[in-house]
Amino acid sequence: MLIRRRGWDKMSTTEVNRTSNSKNEDLDVIIVGAGFAGFYLLDRLRGMGMTVQVFEAGDGPGGVWYWNCYPGARVDSPGPMYQFSRDDLWRDWKFSELYPSWQEIRAYFHYVDEKLDLSRDIRFNRRVNEAEFDPARNRWTVRSSDGSVTRARYFVLCTGLGAKPYVPALPGLSDFHWGAPSYGALAAARS
Repeated sequence: MLIRRRGWDKMSTTEVNRTSNSKNEDLDVIIVGAGFAGFYLLDRLRGMGMTVQVFEAGDGPGGVWYWNCYPGARVDSPGPMYQFSRDDLWRDWKFSELYPSWQEIRAYFHYVDEKLDLSRDIRFNRRVNEAEFDPARNRWTVRSSDGSVTRARYFVLCTGLGAKPYVPALPGLSDFHWGAPSYGALAAARS
């Protein structure tokens, strides 16, 4: 994804329309990622009366838990740490195990989505290709993989810490033979 700050030169409407395959939208906030942070922020900003959309690369909710679906994948903290603290959400949900599997985390995302009707403001299968800030208009212009062009006052990345692997530059690491590495989201993206 390319993020840049635009100078004072203004992009013309003609140029925007030429690069877009769908209608232009103007929002208060664009959020990238339909994981825990994206879900929370979408609900919170809606409650403040803002127009918000979430752009999610996957075709379902869960953020990194949409992609982390390899055999044996599960959380590394007790399940309640993965629940929203709102009464109307935690009261009716109980994980079956102390350290729930990826299937149960996904089920939880679908439960929250249904309770809060979040999907109506989530654009699944939409990957952000470019985001550019125009200080003259105080707006972000976001171009996505589906050809859409969306503008918003705020552009918030809720992509999480597990979205991209980090392999430290340790001396001798390249000499260590551990087979094919499996880095959760990266492994799922490769398959």
